[in-house]
Parts: sequence; structure tokens; C-alpha cells
Amino acid sequence: MGIQGSLSLQQLTLLSHAAVANWSAQELLEHYVLETTQATGATRGFVALAEAEVGGLVLLATAGDGWTDEARQNRLSERDRTNTITSLVARTGAPVRVANAPVDVPGYAPFFPGICSVLAVPLALERDERVRGVLNLESDRLDAFTGEHEAFAQTVADLAALRLSMDDLRERETALVQIGKELSGSPDLDAMLDRVVEITSQVLRAEECSLYFLDQASQQLTLAATRGKGVRPARKAYVRGEGQTGAVATTGAVVRDLDDMRAFLGAPIPSVAGVVGVLRVIRKESSSPWFPNDFTDAEEEALLTIAAQVGAAMDNARLFARLMQSERMATWGEMSAMSSHMIGNRVFAIKGELNELEYVLRTGGEVHPLVEGMKRGIFRLEELLAEFRDFVRAGNLAPTPGDLNELTQAALGETFPKRSTVVLEGSYIAKTLPVVADGAKLKRAFSELIENAVTFMEAMGGGTLKVTTRIVSRREPLPTRLSLPRSDYALLSFEDTGPGIPESEKERIFRPFVTSRARGMGLGLAIVKGIIEAHHGGIVETGAEGQGARFEIALPLKKGGR
Repeated sequence: MGIQGSLSLQQLTLLSHAAVANWSAQELLEHYVLETTQATGATRGFVALAEAEVGGLVLLATAGDGWTDEARQNRLSERDRTNTITSLVARTGAPVRVANAPVDVPGYAPFFPGICSVLAVPLALERDERVRGVLNLESDRLDAFTGEHEAFAQTVADLAALRLSMDDLRERETALVQIGKELSGSPDLDAMLDRVVEITSQVLRAEECSLYFLDQASQQLTLAATRGKGVRPARKAYVRGEGQTGAVATTGAVVRDLDDMRAFLGAPIPSVAGVVGVLRVIRKESSSPWFPNDFTDAEEEALLTIAAQVGAAMDNARLFARLMQSERMATWGEMSAMSSHMIGNRVFAIKGELNELEYVLRTGGEVHPLVEGMKRGIFRLEELLAEFRDFVRAGNLAPTPGDLNELTQAALGETFPKRSTVVLEGSYIAKTLPVVADGAKLKRAFSELIENAVTFMEAMGGGTLKVTTRIVSRREPLPTRLSLPRSDYALLSFEDTGPGIPESEKERIFRPFVTSRARGMGLGLAIVKGIIEAHHGGIVETGAEGQGARFEIALPLKKGGR
């Protein structure tokens, strides 16, 4: 049976359109093998792809007579052998056309009875490119396949290889974008690195992916994150220069190797300060002697790109840390001056009362008012020192898993007055809000907001404090001026009916020593902000002046729940 020129051209045009259509790879291969089987008059056909995870060919699509679930499962069970036509094409990358397989192929053992002719072509865009798979056609007729059939089948196989290469490129681009988002978006360093190695192992189809950081003092590589399946566990540490992993750190160059046990690919993590770590992937040895399971040039380029992203993220983190340190030092300078002034005023007042007390004791007179004044001064001094201490320790956390709803209600139970002209309204999401938090510190922050709201509203004769919780997913916008990495957050809101805060003061109120209350150093909201940010969250005031204040707090939800 031949293929008419017009029909062949028309079919190839339609098959070319299918390669870029919105079909899955599985759907495309099933369509291709069916069309090729029918066009060549084959009895049956199949497409098998080379899979690194199994170290051989995996049957993906079939067409024609005789196929059952058992046949599909067993057809390539001989993949560890090297004397099959399919494995020959996969190994050499050259098509094979046989007119009488039982006679022409020594030791030929057909899977289906009655096979005479075989045509198998590789899925590879270039002759020297690693074969992606094999399109295999069989016929129960002698000399069933012509050169025209082979050309048609090879063209279809090339289209399939092109689509698979496009899918690989798209998958790697998507992975690189996702890794970039993880490196710039996750507030949790450990979770961020775990996601990086997870995505890397998936896109490079590796049994193991591990990330090591180099300690400059000890010159030792320490395991920071790993993902593995089916290979021995990653070592916890390497001395620089030790093994393939240590060699990457020493030379600053890629190491790509294949031995009898495994395929290894390691890339240096670059930094402005030099190599700061190693990102490596490992595949176990192939179960098929003919199947090359080593990493390709394209995979090496992908790993280098990911390692460079990790290095850039580390540089940015160090730069941010330096910036924060500079801002912190500036804040400490301002705090030192302000706290010295405020504490000095209290000490000066106490000294004055001591001098007055000495005079009264010498001359006789009433000492009780002076003693009471000194007590108030000392108590006031203790309050100032306690507030200062809370500010300093705001970022020192002892985090444990907890529920934000429970923490909020506990803070209200401890802080909200039992008898007040202020009415409390609570509206909590009807599910657990899992967070990793220092419960005592968060309740300290919430209590500050509750006390402020109650104080201002009672001074006005009363009002309402509304407390709500809800979830903001990574696809939803956060409240205005709340700049946080994309993630899933629990959002807690304290909304009152007090005087509100002018627009010009909304950012300033979180700075140290800013207060409109008679008591305190003005560190209350600065402490709140420090505690929330130490939990990788954010706080913003979004109320309207004259209508009340609304403080909104976003805290990252714990991945995986409790």
C-alpha cells in the first residue's frame, strides 16, 4: 500500500497543526500513532518514550490490532535487552525497516504472533541528538513498508520530537520563573530552599537534588536542603575539595559525570564574594545497558541558571541585611538620645524630690506627699524601662504552631475590659488559621491595639471594636500599602469607631517615640510592628479620619496546616 502525494501532504499539514495545538503530549502521540498506522497500512503501532526515571523506554500510545492493557504493560518489559529492533533504534538514532523480520533479524522474537514487516523510526530532531523515543510500526504482511512509508513515519516522529522539545523548554522556563518567585517571595528560608530543590529535581528528572552552602570559616559544605527518591541519602557535609560535590566548590566549575552507579551533575552557586555553595542533581544508573542516563547540555544549562538564581537571592538577602542593620543602627541612635532624655527627666525629678525630702527631714514637716511622689516617679521609670525592653526584644521569638483565631480570642479575653462603654464584636473565619508564632509576643501586640482602641473610644463616651479574621490567598490582593511576598496569609483586623488617624500620620505612627497618649515612651505601635514583622508578616492602618482606626495584620499561614 502506498501513500498518495496529495493525501500525504494533506495529512502532514494537519499533523503539523496538531503539534502546536492545545493538546496534551499524550493526546498528540495517540493521534500520531493512529494516523501513521492507518496511513501506512500497518497492523499495529506504538510510540515509546525514553524516561530517565525508569532508565529505559516507556510505552505511551498504541494503535491497531491486538492491544490489551496487559499487552501494553508487557510490550516493553524487555527494555533491559539490547537485541530488539526498538532498542536498536533508540541506541543508534537510525531508522530500521525490515521486510521479513523472522528471517532478516537474527534471534528475532516477536511479541505478537505473525509479525513479518517492521518499521521503526527515532524521535530526535538531530542525528547526533539523544533519542527521545521510538515510533514502531508492525505488519503481518511481508515487505509491507516502503521508503515512502519510512519518510512519512520519520516526518511524524520529527513533529512529535519537536513538540516534546517545546514542552521541555516550556517546562524549564516555567520552573525557572517559579524558582525565581520562591527565591524572592518566601519569607521562610528553609521552605524557600526546599521548594527550589523540589522544583529542580522535577524539571531535571533527578532521583536526588541537594543544595549545600559553604562555610567560609571551616571551608565545609553543609547540606541546606535535599529531595531524594531511590538513591542513598545525601551526605550532611563535605570538606571543600572532597568528592564531586567538593570539587565543584573548589574549582567553581560544573562537574558532570557518569559512572556504573549514577549520573552526577553539580553546579556552583555564584556570589559577588565567590562560590558560596553547590547545587547538585543525581540519577541512578539505567537498567538498560543501551540507555544513556547522563545529564545533557541543556540540563546543565538549566542547573547553572537555577544556581545563579540562588546565588543572586543570597546576595540580595545579605544586601538587605546590611541595609536593615544600617537602619537599625540609625534607630538605635535616635532611641538612645530619646530614651536618655525621657529617663533623665524622670531621674532628675526623683533627685529633686530626694533633695526636698532631706530638707523636710532636717526642718520637720510632712514627708508623705514627697514619698508618694518618689514612688510614682520610680514606677514611671520602671514602665519606661519595661517598654524599652519590649521594643528591644520584639524580634526575639520562640515560635510554635498555633491557631490565630485562638490567639486573638485569648488576647481579647485577657485585655478587653469586663465593664466598658465599648462594645466588642467578633467575626472569625470558621476554620483553623494555622500559624507558626510566638503566642505570648502576638498576644502582647494584639493587646496594645485593643488597649489603644478602648482608651480612645472611652474618652469619647463609647464605641464599637470589631475584630475579624479571614484568609487572603496568594492570588488575592493584600490591603493597600501592605507589601509582602506572594503567599497565603491570615488577615486579622481591629476596627474601631474612635477618632481615626489622619492620612499624613498613617506611616508615622509606627515609628518609635510617636504617641498621642499621655503615658509611655511612644514605643507601643513600634513594638507591635516589630513583633508582626518578626513573624514575616505586616501591619497597616487603613481607616478613615473621623470614622475610626482600622489596623490590619497579615501573617503567613503555615504550609500543610498543623
